[in-house]
Amino acid sequence: MSPPSAAQPAFDLAVVGAGVAGMAAALGAAQLGLKVGLIGPDARAFVASDAAPFDARIYALAPSVVNLLDRLKVWPQMNVARVQSVARMRVFGDAGNELTFDAYQASLERLASIVEEGEVARVLASACGYTPGITRMRASFAGLQRDADRAQIELDDGSPISARLLVGADGASSAVRAAAGISADETAYRQTALVANFSCAEPHQGVAFQWFCDQGVVALLPLPGDFVSLVWSAPEALAAELQTLDAAAFAQRVTARTQSVVGNLALRGGVHGFPLRVIRVDRLVEDRIALVGDAAHVVHPLAGQGLNLGLQDVSELLRVLAAREEFRDPGDLVLLRRYARARAEAIDLMRLTTDGLARLFGADDALVRRFRNAGLSLVDRLAPLKNALIRHAATR
Repeated sequence: MSPPSAAQPAFDLAVVGAGVAGMAAALGAAQLGLKVGLIGPDARAFVASDAAPFDARIYALAPSVVNLLDRLKVWPQMNVARVQSVARMRVFGDAGNELTFDAYQASLERLASIVEEGEVARVLASACGYTPGITRMRASFAGLQRDADRAQIELDDGSPISARLLVGADGASSAVRAAAGISADETAYRQTALVANFSCAEPHQGVAFQWFCDQGVVALLPLPGDFVSLVWSAPEALAAELQTLDAAAFAQRVTARTQSVVGNLALRGGVHGFPLRVIRVDRLVEDRIALVGDAAHVVHPLAGQGLNLGLQDVSELLRVLAAREEFRDPGDLVLLRRYARARAEAIDLMRLTTDGLARLFGADDALVRRFRNAGLSLVDRLAPLKNALIRHAATR
């Protein structure tokens, strides 16, 4: 393959996917002094209103991910009025057993920071817009060829570009992954995640709640002010039924399911449903290519770790690029394999944990129910174990 022509843009990195993970990867690479092309349509924007004061997509960011955003110099740009700290988490089994995690007891400032996807995307897009070294291209990825030195990328507007490293951050149905010949195994859970926001009659006091029951996994996350966010991973038939309810009936159903822990709920905004699946890829890297975020893995949302896992991919890829030997370019396969090895254990552990919990609490068996609820109570009584789990999660 011939080298790029003068008219063809050439980059150190081309990042396909302008969502949160893609923008974070592009921004971090540019801050390392690399020339970056950021490819893809703009991230979905959110504008708050009286009817819908918060974005429907809410994330619980781990402290390690907040640290990444701080290193990228975007965390201080977040609107503090739209960020909520989680001080405690209460987890309930289906027999009334409870497991509580407390940041203070674990000597941490917070368990997590609740943020809106739209707010994170806003500060990242702003930073990418003024950071030298980032060229923004809003066309979509259309094709790929590779040689020993570069990835040659075609966009759907017909323009070609080249890069020493192509980063696929283009989501669960990644076109980069497919073009690279990286296979993905997808398994449906036969569940739908229903997400919605509510105002609550009683203060949540910065507490996150989660219930494991025969109706799926139900979580209430605290939002700034007297608001909470629902993620209900429900069996398909139940999810379909819930989505037929009007706003008042749906709020009443959720209030009852969450045992009125924050009083009566009132729906603020729409109810959105997302079919749940797990995606396993056979490798994270190929010659001149690395995958991050949902392009690299999709896990069950019961632990709220999907975005955390993706941004931890970005953090590790940036670390490997920053530590590379002078003679290695960013797309060197030896370098990329360091990234893949470093991420393998964390991804496998999160997949096994979330998948195992989803199946354990989805089993309709009396002995299994007794075992899982006894397990919650046992862990709750072992304070050193609980605190170790919290600190481990905070640093991943």
